[in-house]
Amino acid sequence: MTYILGLNAYHGDSSACLVKDGALVAAAEEERFRRIKHWAGFPSEAIRYCLAEAGIRLADVDAVAINQDAGANLWKKVAYMVMRRPDLSLVLDRIRNKRERVGVAEELARVFPGESLRAGLSVTISRRT
Repeated sequence: MTYILGLNAYHGDSSACLVKDGALVAAAEEERFRRIKHWAGFPSEAIRYCLAEAGIRLADVDAVAINQDAGANLWKKVAYMVMRRPDLSLVLDRIRNKRERVGVAEELARVFPGESLRAGLSVTISRRT
């Protein structure tokens, strides 16, 4: 039995899903629990929901996948930077966002105190077609 926890975190419409042996067990958007439309951040309550639906604990998760594709629309991002020269605060916000994604294991440990995370973290590149 293999459980994969999928996370869409740190930007609008944060969510979590849980897949067991390739079949979707549960999925939820964080805004349903926080009551804030398009909530951005770490989807802790959505994760709790998914784990509860499956009747498992964080320690039972075999892998955690986080959607991210830093190279997506790279040339559009570069063109934006050159043409518009955004405020330094926007650039710093993007850097902070990237750093937050790296700290997902620490965030899971904070949200689920006393539970161990044996799963490996991987970045899954999500491409839109």
